[in-house]
Amino acid sequence: MFEIKKINGQNIEAVFKLYQKINLYNKSSVTFLETMKKPYHIGFCGYMNNTLVSFISSIHVLDEIDIIEIGVIKEQRRQGVAYKLVSHLQKHCIKNGIRKTFLCVAENNIAAISLYEKTGFNKIGIRKNYYFRDGFLSDSYEYSWKVKS
Repeated sequence: MFEIKKINGQNIEAVFKLYQKINLYNKSSVTFLETMKKPYHIGFCGYMNNTLVSFISSIHVLDEIDIIEIGVIKEQRRQGVAYKLVSHLQKHCIKNGIRKTFLCVAENNIAAISLYEKTGFNKIGIRKNYYFRDGFLSDSYEYSWKVKS
């Protein structure tokens, strides 16, 4: 059974450990942990049979949210877990009067691009040479989702 919970004081350290496990490019990033502790952070984590398997992390300012991280353990990918997290965040936005959601995604992250488009995000721009991984620069696509009036 899949269950979504808010990231809070009880699970924040576990979410950070999962982030470190998933995020091979920045394993020692304390910035992510510090961001999750801020009052403007909104995040949710997913549990499969009471085991933490995923998270979505965002920053809330005024009537907008910027998604900063989504992580799903390898064994749970392509199972609809990320879709459930994004949909949950969208429902949270609607319920709380948050009108717009933004995110950036690497141009070669086809699975994530497909997820965002499936959940109603629209491509609004490109950031040239935004990501640097494995010695290579790549562009970032900017996406937005707006609550329909």
